[in-house]
Amino acid sequence: MNLLANDVDSHEMIPGHLLGDVLGKPGRIMGRIFEVADELRPDPTATNMHQPAIVGDVKEVDPEDIWKVKGPSAPSAIDLDRRVEVLDVMGIENQLVFPTTAIAAMMVGGMNDMAFEQRFGGDVSMFEGMSRWDFRTSFLSAYNDWVIGAPVQGDGRIRMVGIVPTSDSLDEMMATAKRLVDAGVRAVYLQADQPPGGVSPAHSSMDPFWRLLEEADVAVTLHIGTEFAFLDPRWSFAETFLDLFQSPEIPNTTIHMFATVHMAVDNYLSTMVLGGVFERFPRLRLGLLEVGAHWVGNAARRMDMYLDVFPGAAAAKFSLKPSEFMARNVRVSPFNFEPVDRYILDDPNLTDVFCYSTDYPHVEGTKDSLNNMLAKVEPLGDDVTAKFFRTNAEWLLP
Repeated sequence: MNLLANDVDSHEMIPGHLLGDVLGKPGRIMGRIFEVADELRPDPTATNMHQPAIVGDVKEVDPEDIWKVKGPSAPSAIDLDRRVEVLDVMGIENQLVFPTTAIAAMMVGGMNDMAFEQRFGGDVSMFEGMSRWDFRTSFLSAYNDWVIGAPVQGDGRIRMVGIVPTSDSLDEMMATAKRLVDAGVRAVYLQADQPPGGVSPAHSSMDPFWRLLEEADVAVTLHIGTEFAFLDPRWSFAETFLDLFQSPEIPNTTIHMFATVHMAVDNYLSTMVLGGVFERFPRLRLGLLEVGAHWVGNAARRMDMYLDVFPGAAAAKFSLKPSEFMARNVRVSPFNFEPVDRYILDDPNLTDVFCYSTDYPHVEGTKDSLNNMLAKVEPLGDDVTAKFFRTNAEWLLP
């Protein structure tokens, strides 16, 4: 089947030594964090964020290796003006572009001291007297300024994702969201690990926030990298978890981390569905990205089941079942090593939920992911294939 795909999860990947040129002081500090992390646990792979030999975005866009090259040296990892050329070679029409380093900054500021020591060695000298939280705040502000400078590129094909940091103050979150929306940002990234505005996402006080994003047709996204307030890092503090996987979003992570990465997002989704957010805001668009999809069918069945267990609950009186809200409002990108064909066969009522993503230029996106995923999905028929690679994602790319 010949079709242009949509991509709901890709990234910028500016190496540490060039971050200061783009983001100023917080970028320079992040570059030093990546350098210290590499000194602590050297990463010989191409995805290492500390590669001072990289002089800029100069690698040729080569159809022979565009799916194989990964890391900060990949074409358009640094200069997004080159991303359209990459999309044309890959056969991608539209793409959401998430941060790499801003996710790391959220992680650094959000984790406790034990988790920071586990992953970065505990050295705080690079913060130039700032607290880790203040560094996080300054970095996210600088990142959003950068996104606002060019929120939509390539005639709308490339859409930069802005960040709305979680705060106990809804006014702060509203101000950030409104600034992004007014600037033309078409998707925002929320943290999955903490309740927004100091309350449940389903609390009525959050309604103005969801209404703002629904009315602007701005997609809400939850993405890997902000799980540290949800799971105590001591769960991964064991000798058997020392065989580490290097990723710029979640450096020095473990098999336990990947096995539980969906839990914060599953919780957030269940709260929104059962709490009536999609009942009140039927056009609110939610994307759950790079947290796997193995759990999605179980989440839908679990929530549907509890309507029978609690017939007096408000959710039992909503216009749709939880699984139906998911099919209408939610999109999920599976990892490209997952058997998404089995998920679709097991839960055909959720066929509209699953979307393709490249994760370009991150290594987790795997090599030749489009053909690999096509081989899984194409036997399910042209309709399912078109949905997975193209039309389902249009909900997040209005």
